[in-house]
Amino acid sequence: MSESTHKFVREEVEERHHRSTMDRRLGLRPPHFSPFFNHSSRFFDDFEFDRFGLRPYWAEQTLQNSHRIGDGVDLVNNDKEYNVTVDVSQFAPEELKVNIVDNQLIIEGKHSEKEDKYGTVERFFVRKYTLPAGVRPENIKSELSKEGLLTVKYEKQPEEKPKSIPITIVPKPN
Repeated sequence: MSESTHKFVREEVEERHHRSTMDRRLGLRPPHFSPFFNHSSRFFDDFEFDRFGLRPYWAEQTLQNSHRIGDGVDLVNNDKEYNVTVDVSQFAPEELKVNIVDNQLIIEGKHSEKEDKYGTVERFFVRKYTLPAGVRPENIKSELSKEGLLTVKYEKQPEEKPKSIPITIVPKPN
């Protein structure tokens, strides 16, 4: 390699090391604890948007957290609302599905089988929740935050109070 190529490669390595060190100091990336640590996030290092902190949430998964698929569930079921929030940060938006089948809310996430230098990996999860009585599927909404939290929500309609119907007395015919 020429001297200019060596210089370019050395500068690139130093710049990546500096960026990586600064990210760790700022708490953006955890330190390397393992030789298998977070290889998936290295994929985005060559893209310009990485330098501006615009990495997709699913690119920052560590080996320590990669087994926690569909974890981090929060369920709210009170008089006003029904909400389910699931941490799906290991999955890209197109790898997620939310369906309602037979009064059950079904949340699914699936990575297709991918090959890496250690073998092949495929991840998936399915979470099912029985919906409360009176929930209309067309009123359910789902949102995916940029942190990778999927929230499925339904605002409950106020229960109708019993309506008293007056009884009118019909006079007897003569």
